[in-house]
Amino acid sequence: MSQEKSDNALQNYHNTNKNHNLALKLFNSYYRSHNHTGKLYEELPDMFLVQPGALAVQDLATRPSDKLILEDCIQRAHARNGYICVTKYLNPKLNYYWLELNVRPFMLGDEVNDNNRSEFFYLLTQFVEYAKHNPKIYGDLTAELDSDKDLALMLKEINKMGDKLLPVLDIYPIEQLVCFNPKWPASEVNKLLLALKGNEQGWCEVFFEYLIYVMGKKT
Repeated sequence: MSQEKSDNALQNYHNTNKNHNLALKLFNSYYRSHNHTGKLYEELPDMFLVQPGALAVQDLATRPSDKLILEDCIQRAHARNGYICVTKYLNPKLNYYWLELNVRPFMLGDEVNDNNRSEFFYLLTQFVEYAKHNPKIYGDLTAELDSDKDLALMLKEINKMGDKLLPVLDIYPIEQLVCFNPKWPASEVNKLLLALKGNEQGWCEVFFEYLIYVMGKKT
């Protein structure tokens, strides 16, 4: 396939107003025919969003477990007036593709996993910036950067993980990917703390302890 055709195929998948039929074709192949190889998957982007209404059809999946996953994603996407995020993975040795589904926009309170970790760390970087410019509220989380090498490394890695969302922002507007209150009221910060506590994603538990330390010092 030529580069021009490849680019057009990606644009078609990424257009949430026009990708309904493409998504149905993909899901019928994956969930009904149980086909996990071929040109359809080769042309598929690594990630795309689709409106939940496009998938709210009967008998889209044959396996009960797949039906439960689809129904849950459709309901949660509808509830937040959002999208289903379809992520493609490949086992290169077996040439076997599989799909994983999540809901967008990501909101604090959602379970953090490998498919939405960039969105989560992006929100975390937004909170760090807010606290930096509003230190009287939660304390400046960057105040000791110059003297604390471990803190500098941790924030650098958190920013790096959040920056992985930036290429996706060239495709989708930010409001389709994440949803949060930029004024960071206490209720949102509590959700952030809960998302950090006990989370197995890199740096989460350490940063949770650091947040508690800074906030405790502030109060």
